[in-house]
Amino acid sequence: MINRLLNAATGWYVRRGLRAYHHFPADKTAVILVDAQRAFVDSGQPLSGSLAELARWARARKFAVVHAPIAMGAGGPFKTPAHRRIEQALAGQADGPGLAPAVGPSPGDIVLPARKTLSIFGLPETDALIEARGFEHLILAGPLADLTLDSSLRDAAQRDVHVTVVSDCVAASTPAALELEVRHTMPRYAHLVTGLKDLERRVGG
Repeated sequence: MINRLLNAATGWYVRRGLRAYHHFPADKTAVILVDAQRAFVDSGQPLSGSLAELARWARARKFAVVHAPIAMGAGGPFKTPAHRRIEQALAGQADGPGLAPAVGPSPGDIVLPARKTLSIFGLPETDALIEARGFEHLILAGPLADLTLDSSLRDAAQRDVHVTVVSDCVAASTPAALELEVRHTMPRYAHLVTGLKDLERRVGG
């Protein structure tokens, strides 16, 4: 009951209190692929194909494609279970920290320095990029919905930007964790949570 009330209240606030944003200007829109790295995106997974399709579509629309990888040793001396899970995955293969081949990078993409924080906004270069390029709309996707994407989304909500999460371009630790994120957590912080096909329809191509 409390969750339903909170979801309803948050939805009303987003619809009424925040700026409506129905257009995605190419020069003000960035698709940010959060931790789309070999350790987390297997080439045989459906997610790999979905992220590749999102990246191709974004480049065709002249949206900025930004890669935001996480580094080994994230979390410093006081590591949480999330940090340890990420570090274990990165260390599990020699090329684990590298960007997944399915998503690039392609010429013209932006690759941020590997960060040691769960949120992409723990890296000063993220805010600097948004300000320098005048981005108003961020489209987020990535394989760690319940870890780094969740943290990044919450931080993005504190900034004056419109945020979309592409629901079929994310994954999580477990199916239950993914369902919780997509159905309950993400709609509280993102202005729009939608699938790639619906996003293409909204944008118009």
